Amino acid sequence: MSRFRLPAIRLFTLAGVPVQVHGSLVALLMAAVLGAGLLAGWREALRQGLWWLLLFGAVLLHELGHLAAARLLRVPVTAVVLWPMGGFTAVRLSPGRFRAELGIALAGPSVNLLLALLIAGLGGWEGPGARWRPEVVFGWLNLLLGLFNLLPVFPMDGGRILRSALAMALGEGWGTWLALRVGQAGALGIGGLAIWQFRHQDAGGLVTMLIAMWLLGQTLQETQQLRRRERLQQIPLVSHLQPLPLAVNDRIPEPAARRLLQHSGQPILPVEEAGRWPGGLVRMRDGLRHLDLPSLDATASLGAAWLCLAQSESPGVLVLRAGRPAGWIPRERVEALARELPAGWP
Repeated sequence: MSRFRLPAIRLFTLAGVPVQVHGSLVALLMAAVLGAGLLAGWREALRQGLWWLLLFGAVLLHELGHLAAARLLRVPVTAVVLWPMGGFTAVRLSPGRFRAELGIALAGPSVNLLLALLIAGLGGWEGPGARWRPEVVFGWLNLLLGLFNLLPVFPMDGGRILRSALAMALGEGWGTWLALRVGQAGALGIGGLAIWQFRHQDAGGLVTMLIAMWLLGQTLQETQQLRRRERLQQIPLVSHLQPLPLAVNDRIPEPAARRLLQHSGQPILPVEEAGRWPGGLVRMRDGLRHLDLPSLDATASLGAAWLCLAQSESPGVLVLRAGRPAGWIPRERVEALARELPAGWP
């Protein structure tokens, strides 16, 4: 049975990156504004609409900070998306680039905190009735958003900052494991705050508890992914290869190469270019396509293939032995093996 999914709506494109708002966020905002209008009148609906606009304006600026840092650090960005839990910037960060991860993670909260300081420095928080002026509300939202995102809990920026710093000091495995443990403790601490709010009859405790549950779920999921990756690192890549007995060079006309692939039964036909194997013809659902493909040496592990595919949209990984194509492992196979491995309790 297919899963119902609301589409993402593109707001604009910045530096070649689509900036989108998820359909679930649009539905949530419409429900909040219409509900306020029905319960308290159109003035309250306008007030609610302005509040949400300021909040997600701050979130958007936060994500654009991540985008700017990623571009400066030459890290590819595929999309910026706003959704009910905030926003995220989808980056393709190569394994081991912890300094880049640190810089990108710091950029988002820095934008919010600088905006809050700018509004305070211009005197926007002073004067009669200043508390509810839009620029003051916007300043407070930026301050709270910046500080909240610096909490050392995955997947927030503070958790990524902690992980990258620990990984540079202790190595990726230990750094990630310790950061996730700190994140789980932080999520439980937020849950404890929610219980305190419930005991003092504070209705905001429900929101706090939902945030704590979401954060705890994210940290547990990250921990399971780490365990699976560690197990995949122990499995040789060659044990799951699809052999590729045929390969061609770029002197072969493409129509002839296409006919060869159609009659060979291979999933792909590697194409040599200037002594390298950057890609080839690949069987896709919409026909044969020439794609750039990531490659690994035959001595690598399934964990290396899993990491390689996590940084690209390639349908698989080309495996080389002595500089020549030896086989192919499709994305579906790697993902299936990862799911079959027991993650263990985090």
